[in-house]
Amino acid sequence: MVELNWNNIPKDLCPVCKTDKYLSPSLQFKINPECYHKICDSCVDRIFSLGPSPCPYPNCGKILRKNRFKTQIFDDIEVERECDVRKRVMAVYNKTEDDFATLDEYNAYLEQVEDYVYKLVNRIDVEQTEQKLKDYQIEHKHDIEMSNNQRDQEHAKFVKLQNLEKRYRTEKNKINREIFKEEQNLKNLSKTEVINQLQTASGEKDADKIIANVRDSMVSKTDIYKQQLEELEKNYQEEREIIISGKDEIKEEEKPKMPFTPFNGDRMPTPPYEYGDYKDPFLSKMVDDIQYRAGGYKLDVYFQKSLDDAFTGLDCIIEEEKDVADQIMV
Repeated sequence: MVELNWNNIPKDLCPVCKTDKYLSPSLQFKINPECYHKICDSCVDRIFSLGPSPCPYPNCGKILRKNRFKTQIFDDIEVERECDVRKRVMAVYNKTEDDFATLDEYNAYLEQVEDYVYKLVNRIDVEQTEQKLKDYQIEHKHDIEMSNNQRDQEHAKFVKLQNLEKRYRTEKNKINREIFKEEQNLKNLSKTEVINQLQTASGEKDADKIIANVRDSMVSKTDIYKQQLEELEKNYQEEREIIISGKDEIKEEEKPKMPFTPFNGDRMPTPPYEYGDYKDPFLSKMVDDIQYRAGGYKLDVYFQKSLDDAFTGLDCIIEEEKDVADQIMV
């Protein structure tokens, strides 16, 4: 058996289990950002399912975790590593040009970022660079979170604009097709209608009137679709301005999240009944008995519970309560 050269591993071969992609077309390779050594997904499940384990490559010794493995995107592993390093550094140094007073300050900031990326990619002063990244992340934690939130909001706004543009184009193309289809149908129908009406016309004036009426009917039918196009364009511009200004997010935040309740807030300011004079000889004896009073027995609480059981829900009309709740939430 030929010994495997770990420094020159074939592209389609897993160096751990020696499985070839030619014999197993479904074979998938994964890498771990700790060492970027290529391992097939079956070996990843077999070796790292029970917890962190050392990398199976000789002379590596890195402790790897299964949740850190990912699919390799670029064929060149150095390009893959540089993209990961750049992504990790840019997650910490995530300021934009608007965060600086002058362009020179922003360029100096970008130069510092590129210097860190270069050192980490080429393994120059790795420990010192990592410590600087960690110190900066701790010192500017709030600013980093604010920048990330702003970036997420801009991305969400971009997605909304893309979806709006897609809906607008779809509706516009649909209306244009209807206009084209209607114009073709009207042309064919108008020819037939003009010929039929001209056959019954008595003179030249009647013929001119018939042609003018048919032309007006064609214009009125196509005008309906043109009005729809104008309305669509107007709504598109209004929604676009709302998304760009961020007013849609303000409306969502200000909208009260009020659950529906059929009891006007679960608490009534006044009970739906009035107390009257009523004496029950049996209950009066219980009130005078020290055994009942020692346990906290109160006659008015008993009466109140009995009345609540009797009257609760009698004046509750669900549909009216829903209308009131909807008016409050508008």
